[in-house]
Amino acid sequence: MENGKYVIVRRNGQILSLLFHGSRLHSAHAQNAEEGENLLGSIYVAKVKNVVKNLHAAFVEIEAGRNCFLDLRDVKSPLLLNRKYDGKLAAGDEVVVQVYKEAVKTKPPSVTCALSLDGKYCVVTKGRAGIAYSAKLSAKTEEKIGMGLRESPFPIAEYAGEYGIIIRTNARDLADDVTPLAEEIRDLACRLAEIMQNGIHRTCYSVLMQKPPAYLWKLRDLHTGWCDEIVTDDEGIYREILAFSNENQAYRLPPIRLYQDGRLPLSKLYAVESRLKEALERKVWLKSGGYLLIEPTEALTVIDVNTGKVVSRKEAADNHFLTNMEAAEEIAHQLILRNLSGIVIVDFINMPKEEHRHALMQRLGGLLREDTVKTQLVDITALGLVEITRMKTSRPLGEQLGNREQTCPGQRGTGRQNTGKDGKDAVN
Repeated sequence: MENGKYVIVRRNGQILSLLFHGSRLHSAHAQNAEEGENLLGSIYVAKVKNVVKNLHAAFVEIEAGRNCFLDLRDVKSPLLLNRKYDGKLAAGDEVVVQVYKEAVKTKPPSVTCALSLDGKYCVVTKGRAGIAYSAKLSAKTEEKIGMGLRESPFPIAEYAGEYGIIIRTNARDLADDVTPLAEEIRDLACRLAEIMQNGIHRTCYSVLMQKPPAYLWKLRDLHTGWCDEIVTDDEGIYREILAFSNENQAYRLPPIRLYQDGRLPLSKLYAVESRLKEALERKVWLKSGGYLLIEPTEALTVIDVNTGKVVSRKEAADNHFLTNMEAAEEIAHQLILRNLSGIVIVDFINMPKEEHRHALMQRLGGLLREDTVKTQLVDITALGLVEITRMKTSRPLGEQLGNREQTCPGQRGTGRQNTGKDGKDAVN
């Protein structure tokens, strides 16, 4: 993958974190600049407001008037402050929780009693003890990391006997030297023990751990080789990144540069406005002349692949195959760029040859495995539709930017001309 720049700029009251590979925008995240906290991952002493038995859930407050959803089926050994846990939670209980899912539209944030701290290379939890590995790590890499930990002076067996340790995909960069991983396990375990110990002596609504702003935290997960420089034109943000890098040297962040050119703002240099506009458009053109139509709905996202302006002397079957293969790469890119999650249904151009269908699924599966977010290629339905699932980690880019669909569902298909899957114009 081409090395890129990680650009952080202010825009319309938001802080944008943008990863560019060349002139192409690879991923984007927007955070309101006025937000004083990063809710996701933070730990609080909450109060149980009420228990809803038929939902097997409880609603808890992490601060006065700020409700969160707690699934009681996942509550095993909660840390209660007001009494000894007897297997049930009741209204009025004070319990330590961690936010693991942001609010979505009318749904409140979700919290859990299973506390965990995540680093660049691993996650340490106070739940089920033992060591687990990211599904994206190969068996060979797992074996190499495991052997490195066992042969190092670090007492991995002792920590794995008390904590749950999940080795993240980023650890593949450490297969030859697991020292940073071992140091991170020790650091996260100590911090988690300290948080739990301090929580016993704190009052309701106390914040036991507050994560840094998202634009800082996302720097941690930059893959080695993805980015050769972090650039910002905001002096305050520049100082914060420097401090964050110095405090977390194990993250091995790329060099940080303060852009200072009054004649050409950084956002203009990288054409941020036009790149964001492209990232939200319904139609995405392919180099071959084909295009994608991306339709987010309440329940799922539908992606339609069309031949568009493809002109070639090849047979139609070969044209369709080549367009589909190009579309597969663009779809994998768009999932990351737009931060799409949940169920994604892709309607590729029909291909009569079995070898073409097999090659397409192999290619798409390989591309999806490169996604840092858990993404799964499920199957092809009887109608030839490809099913993909992608784990939700945060809101889609459109919601982060505050954009809404430009076209109302009721107005779609009113005289708009579109190229059909057979390459012929059709009126929707």
